[in-house]
Amino acid sequence: MRNEFRIKGFLRLLVVFFAVCSCELKEDFTNEPHSLVSSEKVVTTDQPSFSNTVVNGETPYGGRAAHTSTIFDNKMWVIGGVQNQFTYNDVWCSKDGKDWEEVTPSAPFSVRYGHAMTVADNKMWIAGGTQGNKYLNDVWFSKNGKDWMQSQKNAPFSARRWHTLASLENRMFLIGGLSDNFDVKGDVWTSSDGIQWNLITNLAPFGRRYGHATVVYDNKIWVIGGHDDSGNYLNDVWYSTNGFQWNLASVNIPFSPRRNHAITFNKTGMWLTGGIGPQNDYYDDIWFSQDGMVWEKINVKKNFPSRGYHTSVYNTNKLWILNGFSLQNGAVYYDDIWGYE
Repeated sequence: MRNEFRIKGFLRLLVVFFAVCSCELKEDFTNEPHSLVSSEKVVTTDQPSFSNTVVNGETPYGGRAAHTSTIFDNKMWVIGGVQNQFTYNDVWCSKDGKDWEEVTPSAPFSVRYGHAMTVADNKMWIAGGTQGNKYLNDVWFSKNGKDWMQSQKNAPFSARRWHTLASLENRMFLIGGLSDNFDVKGDVWTSSDGIQWNLITNLAPFGRRYGHATVVYDNKIWVIGGHDDSGNYLNDVWYSTNGFQWNLASVNIPFSPRRNHAITFNKTGMWLTGGIGPQNDYYDDIWFSQDGMVWEKINVKKNFPSRGYHTSVYNTNKLWILNGFSLQNGAVYYDDIWGYE
């Protein structure tokens, strides 16, 4: 009887192992060509609308996924990521999404993907990620994208990937993620200088999750969706005005549960794009919310190909969707950038 229980327990562990492994990037490279598209009219609705679609069909840095992006110094930035068996530590920037400059082909931080990024104190910051099978908990910053300094070699938070990093009033907040041995985190850490990190809570009210999306909008930190420690895909929306107390915005979110989606914002609201669903579905949708409670789907005439592990930013009056990965039509690391205005 005791052996029977041991066998059943072992089989349960195998199920969890393969379920989580199936969620990770499949490192088979397929190059899918993309054409340049401009002036695509959106479907007329009462929702916020885009009048044009602009596509950069082939970036100079190639296809990649699980990179990070931000707006800094009036430029869009792409840092690190993975493409098939190649992992990067390069840094690229662009003012218009069309012309890209390689700021450095090899930054002093190690190659990585699944890391997190934010802007605080007039600096770009990155934290954690994965280098091969090694999970990382280092912290780096740069004032110009070329020169990077390490503020922490081994931060007190556990090494992890698929976490998020946000800045509210120049205080950084590191949230959740996936640590080694499939340990899904629900903790929140904070720092004002990137050196001293303090644990706010080991388990926030929104629970353990990775592959979620985080943005600061309306003087609040928002945590949206992701994958929890029970194997559930999430579509809940949480917010905090200080990183310490958290509130559930709504339980009736119309977009489907997902992970490794992207979120960004402009002065009118938040924009959520793409991601991966419970059946390994890759999405090509765009959702908008002014308050985090009511979400509307933006129906455009020309959708970007479905994807996850991408990034998004709002710059030059456009919503930009940068690169990503999909298994929808074979393994594709996208080298395209889509701009909606």
